[in-house]
Amino acid sequence: MLATFAPAAFAQEPSAQAFDKWRPKAGVYAEPGKNFQPNCDESGGLTIDLREKSVSGYEWGCDVKKITDLGPGSLKIEMVCDDYNLAQNLNPRDPNWANRKFNEVMLIKRLDAAAISVQKSLNGKLKDSPWRAAYCPLKTQRALAEATLRAKVEAEEAKRKAEVDKSAHPRDGVYAEVGADFEDRCAKFSDTVVAFAKRSIVTASNKCDIRRMRVQLPDTVRLGADCVLQSTSAGDAVSVQNVDTTPDRENLMFKKIDDKTVILWIINNGHFTGDGRKLSYCSDQVQRTYARRRPAAKQTGN
Repeated sequence: MLATFAPAAFAQEPSAQAFDKWRPKAGVYAEPGKNFQPNCDESGGLTIDLREKSVSGYEWGCDVKKITDLGPGSLKIEMVCDDYNLAQNLNPRDPNWANRKFNEVMLIKRLDAAAISVQKSLNGKLKDSPWRAAYCPLKTQRALAEATLRAKVEAEEAKRKAEVDKSAHPRDGVYAEVGADFEDRCAKFSDTVVAFAKRSIVTASNKCDIRRMRVQLPDTVRLGADCVLQSTSAGDAVSVQNVDTTPDRENLMFKKIDDKTVILWIINNGHFTGDGRKLSYCSDQVQRTYARRRPAAKQTGN
């Protein structure tokens, strides 16, 4: 039976899916000519990686959303793109121009083993003619791939370090030293206010603007800050030493005990000495009251 029907099957017109699904080689392409190698070395032409769903060029980059096979060795790629120059040229007065996205199309056709024809839309319209792009030499591809991998590893390491650094920081908010009048000092916001997000620390007697932060241990962060002694009735008010006169240019240190408890040291004669001040995070109601109070304080200039 199979033998009987086989000739009839082969006699039919080939379906749209009968041809092989060709894909351009992943890597960097550039227009042939005298600037071919410099453009390859600088990734200044075209980078295609359909496996990673990415296409990019000079100051533009796209996420691939759909690939359609148009025929043997011919593709249509639908993309969502960032395009720095296009966005600025279209509407430079738009405050959000840098975040604008464009729906674009790219047509790619295989010319030979190392070259393709490329046509890309601009703001959704195919205005420019197709151009020839040749695959850059393997030596260049390896060098660029290694550089890309290094950059990716460095970015992941920086992200990991930032997460570790952030985990060492005390929570932003109102704190007070543990003791009999803890609730009262919380309600008056009269002890310590931590605002890493705004690079500010307010202690019972000092207002400090953070210059630099350094995570020394997973639970300890050291700060270099410009501090001004505030007017206070407390007899034990301590002025924070000028950061420019301290070792490592650091004059405050927090040790995080848990999400609600920290220890604060103020440098004394070049050393973080003693047990420090044990501070506890005030109640959620206090935090909400302080958050509501801040905009009003800013408006009145207090």
